[in-house]
Amino acid sequence: MKLEEVLEYIPQGELEKLSLIYNVDHQVKKLHGQTMFQLLLFSMLNIKHNSLRVMEEFYHSLAFKSIANTSYQGVKYNSIRDRLVNINADYFEAIFNSCLKKYQDKYLKKKHNIISFDSTLVNISSKLLKEGMQINKQGNKKFVKFSIAFSNIPVHSKIFTEQSFVSEDFALKELIKECPLSVDNILVFDRGVQARATFEEFNEDNLTFVTRLNNYTRFETIKEFEIDENQTERLLLEQDLEVKLYDKRNKKTQKFLRLIFAKEKQNGEVFYFLTNSKTLTTKDVAEIYKQRWEIEVFFKFIKQNLNFSHLLSRNINGVKVVMYMTLITAILLVVYKKLNELKGYKIAKLKFAQELEVLIIKDIVEKCGGDPNKVNTILNPK
Repeated sequence: MKLEEVLEYIPQGELEKLSLIYNVDHQVKKLHGQTMFQLLLFSMLNIKHNSLRVMEEFYHSLAFKSIANTSYQGVKYNSIRDRLVNINADYFEAIFNSCLKKYQDKYLKKKHNIISFDSTLVNISSKLLKEGMQINKQGNKKFVKFSIAFSNIPVHSKIFTEQSFVSEDFALKELIKECPLSVDNILVFDRGVQARATFEEFNEDNLTFVTRLNNYTRFETIKEFEIDENQTERLLLEQDLEVKLYDKRNKKTQKFLRLIFAKEKQNGEVFYFLTNSKTLTTKDVAEIYKQRWEIEVFFKFIKQNLNFSHLLSRNINGVKVVMYMTLITAILLVVYKKLNELKGYKIAKLKFAQELEVLIIKDIVEKCGGDPNKVNTILNPK
């Protein structure tokens, strides 16, 4: 049970300091920045399908009163909605960056140099959402795209609503350009990025990447490399080639690229892996691409358990606030999971919420003049 250590990632003093820096409480009588942060975090941890009305009920609960020392009166769901629209989203981004730095300083080593990039879409009726993109320009839905850089935890994120960013060739390239990277990082992304010019640009910027290409890719073989280890647990590694790729206009790439052919042992499915690394082994490339699956697991978790498949706010500022709150909550859960040696996100969230409830009960008992230590004897009788 390591909740106290996790909560040190968001100390009250830091929240108060950032509130002043980002001026989030200027002319605000209710729902201060710190209260909004606590309310969003509390609701995300305690309910699967969050909403503005649910947050209103949480705000007036005894449990939340114990955490935030709020007034019981005068806060309605529409007040929460309006606050999401108007509060400075940079405040929540700063809290996210603070949590990220604490995590990186303690846990990230040189071996954690692989960063996966991917996107997920959330849709809503076009009548309810002014900003947003259409997919295939059909139906009455508009989509918001959330693109995330992930290395054990989310390390960078960006929201896209413009139609031009439907293509991952544009969205992920933009995300990668903004993401703070070092020469040691290895970028991993899926087949959404296919533009030959993008691969050339990454080479020019000295960015090492691993990706997968479509099996009908046209290329010219320059050289074949020997393969020292020709299989992984799942794949047979058949060829490792230096190549030039053709684009749609039959123009060939000029920078160094390796194309690796692999075949699934069980069903014979063929995979084309592409990298611009001259030092990674053939097996390294296949194993690194496999790690990209972790971001898929992360997206599934935040959509199913942190309500990320639903737009709590229909305003882009509110969407940004909720995105950062979701990523902050995810970091706290990853830390809690590590400290308690838990495997899945779902169980970590459940245990985190339960332990938070115990702390709240103790606080209420103490404020009522009782002995909070006796709570332990009820919860863990000998």
